[in-house]
Amino acid sequence: MEAYLFVTLLFVYVITAVAGNQNTVRKIWTLSFICAAFLTAGALFALRVKHQEVMMTADNFNWYFFLYVFGALAFALGLINLWMYRRALWQMLRASENVQKE
Repeated sequence: MEAYLFVTLLFVYVITAVAGNQNTVRKIWTLSFICAAFLTAGALFALRVKHQEVMMTADNFNWYFFLYVFGALAFALGLINLWMYRRALWQMLRASENVQKE
């Protein structure tokens, strides 16, 4: 499922990159990554609050499904965000001097 989701999101990213300007595309994809991360955290919180037992109930299974879907979505969106910000990340990782702004 992750591979299909990643290929689909990559296809949508290519379409938006061709159709829109770079700043808008970065805002859209970064915001979608943040939303997927918050939804994943919400599913984890719901599982923690419900005190999952050894045997899953149907209600717990729903939360695990949401956790799986949004976790896979966050992973695929994270890879796309790494690609979008690769130059800035590479420069940040290669910087060896401490530059402090006053």
